Amino acid sequence: MKINITNLYGMANTSTAQAAQNVTTQLAKAQGVNELAIYRYNVTSDTPEQLRVRIDGINASLQMGDIVIFQLPTWNGLEFERQYLSQLRVYQARIVFFIQDIPPLMFSQNYDDWMKPYVEFFNEADLLILPSENMAARLKAEGLTVDSIVYQRLWDHPTAYQPEEAAFRRELTFLGSQGRFPFTREWHYATRLRLFTTDAQVDPTQNIEYAGFHPDTALLPMLDGGFGLCWSVDTPEQPERQYSHLNASYKLSTYLAAGLPVVANADIAAAQLIKDHQLGLLAETLEEADQLVQNCTAEEYQLMAQKAKDYGYLLRNGYMFKRILVEVVERLMTK
Repeated sequence: MKINITNLYGMANTSTAQAAQNVTTQLAKAQGVNELAIYRYNVTSDTPEQLRVRIDGINASLQMGDIVIFQLPTWNGLEFERQYLSQLRVYQARIVFFIQDIPPLMFSQNYDDWMKPYVEFFNEADLLILPSENMAARLKAEGLTVDSIVYQRLWDHPTAYQPEEAAFRRELTFLGSQGRFPFTREWHYATRLRLFTTDAQVDPTQNIEYAGFHPDTALLPMLDGGFGLCWSVDTPEQPERQYSHLNASYKLSTYLAAGLPVVANADIAAAQLIKDHQLGLLAETLEEADQLVQNCTAEEYQLMAQKAKDYGYLLRNGYMFKRILVEVVERLMTK
């Protein structure tokens, strides 16, 4: 028996979803886990027989009774994922769904048609890895019946970079698209916003420093002071803030890996973790976030910066996934 993990390929180089799966797989392989590569493609181009043969190729290294950690979604659609699960069952595999995003909760227009089918699919797993207790509660309200759950809480952010203690500056850093996060287009607060994005719409009337887009190795050393901002707002198409209450934030882990304390939505999924470990400040509104930063003292900041740097050690060295893997294997082998 061996442990296997699926891994996503074929998305844009800037895709956070693919980066998260790729990083998780790298950490898993370091622990002796076998990779099952899944390419994102136009599934409708396959006949049923072509799809079956394609999946047989993905699973060629499987053995009877293996453990399979199935990273979801594949972004190939639920029908592909159902067929993949069906072919895993041929091997009498123990199936773990590592649920990283749920499309009908991300996109309002998909909810009515797809939420129930997704939950029914999730109920087929032997064990779930979920981002938070909040997500578990939401899925159970939608009909989830799986009781064996391991919680992720934070993404790892493995890197060789070793941050110095962050410098006290009354500024906020944000990583994200202005199209997806429209609040970054209207920024008149006293606290300066340092915006890292590929789609900057430069407006000199805003209190914004436009910092461009940088690969991770260049980005982390640039996150050397102030606070990292974890913020979302709901739009008619995407209930971003509601979703942040359920899901693990990749940018939160990026900030902590760089040693930056954070300012976050008060209802973010990791709010209690941020509070318990003194990793930053929580706010209900951007106005409150602005005031919290303006009122923060150098001494208060230095404490949070040291805590963030220390906690970031866990993320820089892959300890979130190591914990998850141990819990998953222990649960499955002692059921």
